[in-house]
Amino acid sequence: MNVEQLTSLPRAVDPRYPSNRLVLIGAGLAGLAVGVATLFGADLKAGALSVAVAVFLAWAMARELDPDHPASAAIAMPVSFVLVLAVGPPALLVTFGVLLGLRIAAGTVGTPLRPLDSIAVVGLSAALGTSLIGAVGAAAIIAGVLVGEGRSRGGIPTAVMSAIAYAVMTLLSGLDRVWSAPTPAEWFTVGVAVAATLLVLPAAAPASSTDRHTGTIERNRVTAARVIAGLAILAGLAVAGGPGVVAIAATAAAALIAVALRNVVGYGA
Repeated sequence: MNVEQLTSLPRAVDPRYPSNRLVLIGAGLAGLAVGVATLFGADLKAGALSVAVAVFLAWAMARELDPDHPASAAIAMPVSFVLVLAVGPPALLVTFGVLLGLRIAAGTVGTPLRPLDSIAVVGLSAALGTSLIGAVGAAAIIAGVLVGEGRSRGGIPTAVMSAIAYAVMTLLSGLDRVWSAPTPAEWFTVGVAVAATLLVLPAAAPASSTDRHTGTIERNRVTAARVIAGLAILAGLAVAGGPGVVAIAATAAAALIAVALRNVVGYGA
């Protein structure tokens, strides 16, 4: 059976395309640079693997937020590199949840969620209920499903089941609600990310086709994805303070800042 018949969540990273080659090389070089610096005694906030993964995920998020312009994804990589070293590495499960929410909202793949996708979404929402900042990822997933699948037969049930799965796991985990004051660098990141969000709303009408060539990507869905990304950063701040900001600073914030920078510079416009 064709994988495309089973799932609508993955997006291929085909090295035949320059943007994809760039992220594979760039993430590797970012990790290598940090690894070498660490060997020579540098005291950094993140390890080599964390940096490489953060750079890749920031690139992936920028693809969802600005599907017409690979330049935004390219800019997101150095922005992520700076942020991960300045504020710390992202929380990978939370970041993955946010990325999934943005992808479903933006509709870049081009086909509705399959039954296996709904199961995966509910399962990930439950897993996010095991940490305080998991609320950010779960909220992004639920918002993405409501935006992207709200009019489909399975959209509302999937969103409701995801919310229930998250809430049940949160209750079972018995999490303590602790809010830590952000550092100046973390406050600065939030401010820049919020400003970037405002600068990129609304999205321009995309010209790109979906990955599976089911039509052109919709402007309102890309705009909604940008709103979700901006709200995710504020949600992290509200839920956990500094740690909540760090959880997605080098990914969602980096992607939004990159899209804003591309818009301001006008590169690829």
